[in-house]
Amino acid sequence: MYFEDCFLENNLNSLVFGSLCHAIDEYFDNICDEIFVYVDKNSLKIKYNAGMSLEKSWDLTKAECIMTKIGACSNEKKHFKVGDEFCRVGMAIINAVSEKCELKTIWNKQRGHFIFEKGKTIFREISEIEIFEDSTTISFEIDKEVFGKSIFELNDLQLKINSLKEKLPNLQIKLNT
Repeated sequence: MYFEDCFLENNLNSLVFGSLCHAIDEYFDNICDEIFVYVDKNSLKIKYNAGMSLEKSWDLTKAECIMTKIGACSNEKKHFKVGDEFCRVGMAIINAVSEKCELKTIWNKQRGHFIFEKGKTIFREISEIEIFEDSTTISFEIDKEVFGKSIFELNDLQLKINSLKEKLPNLQIKLNT
């Protein structure tokens, strides 16, 4: 159900757009205007110029909630239209079907570094820093047991990214391999 597009299209491309929901949410607040997408076989890395909140929400940071709690990705949205289009899967679910996921974010002069295995936090480090520019990098190693030999299909992915650029004209988004 969550990954119907992956199996219908016989590739992992829809996971890219599920992983962009936070960046696109920040785009609508004029915070994020640059996204880099890196794909290689079953690995995905996104980098963008907005940080994920390291503010505590219960016993976790908001960033960690987005990455580990089903539905948190949608619930943390400031713009519901982002949730409708980009959070069909959500980062917690993509994280759960990843062998390993790493999140590095700079937000409000704090650096957060998290490592997850199959959706569970195995490493958390938050420190104060003197960097003023917020950013986020998320890397996923997609689990082959779930998706078999499916990989990212670059031509189709580039077409979908071009379509996204048309919808969001002030967003610089680049696909790298």
